[in-house]
Amino acid sequence: MAKPDSQRGFAIIETLVAISVLMIAIAGPLVVASRGLFGAAASKDQLIASYLAQESLETAKNIRDINVYNINNGSTGIDWLTTGSSVTDLSLCTKASPCDISVIDSATVSSCSSSGCPIYLESNGYGHVNGSGAVATPFTRYVYLNTPGGSGNCSVSGVECTITAVIDWNEKTIPYEISMSSQLTDSAR
Repeated sequence: MAKPDSQRGFAIIETLVAISVLMIAIAGPLVVASRGLFGAAASKDQLIASYLAQESLETAKNIRDINVYNINNGSTGIDWLTTGSSVTDLSLCTKASPCDISVIDSATVSSCSSSGCPIYLESNGYGHVNGSGAVATPFTRYVYLNTPGGSGNCSVSGVECTITAVIDWNEKTIPYEISMSSQLTDSAR
């Protein structure tokens, strides 16, 4: 015996509802997985950025320590921020004229624009020289010195300065920034 017409259409509706429920059941975990992968990539970049900021601060402290050591051993014509050479002159790094400091690039101080110096992945690490085999990264970095209150000269003996490293990058279309600061003084003398 044949089914009435009203029961035949019900099978199509049941099939459509079942497919809809199945699509929702599949789409939910896919969205969660997609967001998890994006979050993992963003976390990786945040970790790299924090290491890049820390590297600049530690390299600046190292330059300061070498300068203080040289002053204590009779070197003249230098102060705790500069040796007279522009490649190790921390006093050039100001908020108006930021610089980049990279240990990979022989701890040199390089001038940057206010939007930062691009960072490249070189064979021996992250640096600011776009040399042979270097790969561009999404990161830019700039470093600057500032006195408490924002005025004054950091190279004056006894003045405490704040050194700040800022790393900027975009993850897809979302801009990120990490900023780290530390205090520098010539009190090692």
